[in-house]
Amino acid sequence: MKKLFIITLGLTVSSFAFKANAQTSQSAANDQMKFGIRAGANLMNMGKFQFADKDYATDSKVGFQAGVYGDLPLGGGFAFLPEVMFIQKGAKLSESVAGNTADFDTKVSYIDVPVLVGYKATPELTIFAGPQVSFLLSQKSTGLVNDNAQTESTDTKNFSKSLAGAAVGLGYSITPNINVNARYMMDFQKALKDDVNQDKIKNKGFALSLGYSF
Repeated sequence: MKKLFIITLGLTVSSFAFKANAQTSQSAANDQMKFGIRAGANLMNMGKFQFADKDYATDSKVGFQAGVYGDLPLGGGFAFLPEVMFIQKGAKLSESVAGNTADFDTKVSYIDVPVLVGYKATPELTIFAGPQVSFLLSQKSTGLVNDNAQTESTDTKNFSKSLAGAAVGLGYSITPNINVNARYMMDFQKALKDDVNQDKIKNKGFALSLGYSF
């Protein structure tokens, strides 16, 4: 009986020691500076388009994103999470007027620079939010009437060259190196220049991506 008690006590102490060591290792891993790459898809729209004193809501458009990120611990569970991302935004619009169908499709490419702060609610789950700046790269817009191409433009002269916005979301570490990231992002400024009367056109939407930390 005494031997059984000693063996049980030894196994219990070993179990606690192993658990404490694992938690210490996990905590040490969370306190390490990391950098990585990320890629995924977006579902974006551009708010409302104004025409003839009427607002038309744009439909969401699927785009692509890819870039690099950092995970820099600040202490107390907080981390600085800067990113530089190539991202495709845009929208679609389809309306039927007097028997005619009009369709508009635009894809706008930006470099997004989010400056995020995250809080690790658990070793795996991070909640983050922060401002971001978007820099215009290119755009392609196509207009259709009754399914016949009418206009196509790649001119960026009416588009704002930089936009201020914000992002908020969640990150989850599947392994110490692999993570998934979901966020909502929106611009505070309109996508077109001030001399274009479309104050309600602003990029906004959701993104889902997969990241790999080095």
